[in-house]
Amino acid sequence: MQHKYNPALIDLFQDYCAHHELVYHFSPLTAQIYTYIMFNNNRDGVTFDELVEKLSASKSSVSTSLNLLISNNQIEHFNKIDERKRFFRLNSNFLTIRLQLIRDLLEREYNLNLRMEDFLESGELNAQNCEQKMKLYLDHLYKSKNQLTDTIEKLKSTN
Repeated sequence: MQHKYNPALIDLFQDYCAHHELVYHFSPLTAQIYTYIMFNNNRDGVTFDELVEKLSASKSSVSTSLNLLISNNQIEHFNKIDERKRFFRLNSNFLTIRLQLIRDLLEREYNLNLRMEDFLESGELNAQNCEQKMKLYLDHLYKSKNQLTDTIEKLKSTN
């Protein structure tokens, strides 16, 4: 018996796949695997064979995608007692890792812009009257990295 899925759920799945392709530069299959694991994360993991079957993909392609997701710390694999099969699930720390990466990039950009601001204020560089925009941008970067730090700490306390 073929299972009927809610069309809105299928649309959400496809939109997440497209999002993961864009954000992480994943291949379509890797995006599908990651999204499938996301959508099934309330279970005790997803097996390799389930991914091959559900996504109609070759074993080598699924293996390559899984290895990439594991190396990116986006998923983890584990074995259950009395079973040889490996199971895959989301890495519970991935949101924290992702936000830390974003915060670190913002921190770097913030510091670069502070250095640029020093040269603008000294007159060694000319901002063509963009000082106000630069100050707004610096303020945004500062607030964003602090908000991210706060969220990261909250996420860490939920583990």
